[in-house]
Amino acid sequence: MFSKSSATRLLSSTAQKTRKKVPNPLENQNSELEFQVDCAVYGCGLSASGALAIPKLIQGTSASSDDVTPSEMEYPKRIPYFNTKSIKTISSGFGFSLFASENKLFGAGINNRFQIGGHLTDPSKYQDYYISAKKINIPAEEIFEISSGRAHSLIRTNRGVFAIGDNNFGQCGRDPAKAESVVGSEDDPLLPISIPTDSPIVSIHCSLDTSFVVDDHGAVYSFGLNEDGQCGNEQYGIQWTPRKVTGDVAGAPIERVRGSTDTIMATSRDGDVFVWGQTEYGQAAGATEEIQLNTARHVPLSSIGPIVSIDTTQSAVIAQNRRSEVFVWGVGVLGMGPETEVLKRPVQMDQPLFDGKKITSIAAGNSCMSAINESGRLFIWGENRYSSLGLGHSKRQLFPYQLFLPGDVRQAALGPDHSLFLVN
Repeated sequence: MFSKSSATRLLSSTAQKTRKKVPNPLENQNSELEFQVDCAVYGCGLSASGALAIPKLIQGTSASSDDVTPSEMEYPKRIPYFNTKSIKTISSGFGFSLFASENKLFGAGINNRFQIGGHLTDPSKYQDYYISAKKINIPAEEIFEISSGRAHSLIRTNRGVFAIGDNNFGQCGRDPAKAESVVGSEDDPLLPISIPTDSPIVSIHCSLDTSFVVDDHGAVYSFGLNEDGQCGNEQYGIQWTPRKVTGDVAGAPIERVRGSTDTIMATSRDGDVFVWGQTEYGQAAGATEEIQLNTARHVPLSSIGPIVSIDTTQSAVIAQNRRSEVFVWGVGVLGMGPETEVLKRPVQMDQPLFDGKKITSIAAGNSCMSAINESGRLFIWGENRYSSLGLGHSKRQLFPYQLFLPGDVRQAALGPDHSLFLVN
């Protein structure tokens, strides 16, 4: 699990916290734009890492400027660099971010494990972190999907699935004894991960230090850290070669895998749910009382299903069914108020919490959750570490709260220390 102490050790000395009040950056941003924009990306939370890709937050400004340089951005701030980059999808790791258009990939933030790139043998082509966006070389013409874990990422393209960043646990699909990190550069291009299937890969996902890919037949393959059974193939320990997840998922047409930490859940085309990995907080919802599962177990959710989307924090679960209803269970800030921090079974969140509208998508980070309604409005709740919920403070948010952004929200990427939002 992430903690403030571990983040502080990881970040440079620029991460010392400034308690000065931050003005709301949304108030006059649109008036500053002097050209036609084609997308809008906003970020909030820990800015000292450079993950928000706004250099002046790190470099400092004059004393007379209204833009102070806090270590935490308490409100969502627009990232000007991406105004004309046609960004289609975003992801948040631990102190770093990835941004992808149809054919270009950019990164910003901590680079101690080559999360953003560099060169393994030439120190002059390496930086500890990037405070502005940097283009990452991917040998592909189209980018379909990106996903980031603690210090690594997967990129699904027309030429296969690529991995970059930390490979100490084999989460990039390479032997860690031969490559502690995986880096792509112009003179040393990335190679796609070798996955034992002839079917196209249709979905990818990164949890903390484990990776997952789903093929067109609905089979799930996993690799990386497996101490809690995250790889779901009846084994434990580091596993760098992609292998098929076993158990109750056998024969089930899986669509996608999710999970921010070590609780891994999958949904099938039929609306069934499966779980493996860490389950000590009741995430299995009655399927088992075991605290670890090293093989996939079916979760009996027929009373609320079929389920179309599911995600997990470090200790809780959020799910959306085909009726666009939202359910939560587990332990932590569940969005049900201060008196409800433990739920052993799924409980529906009242529709008025989301402005009385149907929910179209959900997401979870290490310690927070979000939901987007049919009007494109984003509601967010959770621990709010480093002010990553963008609410103007760092207090816990116990109920869903609408985060006001100037447009319809297409995607929320909730990292352990910062959040990104893609807005129409």
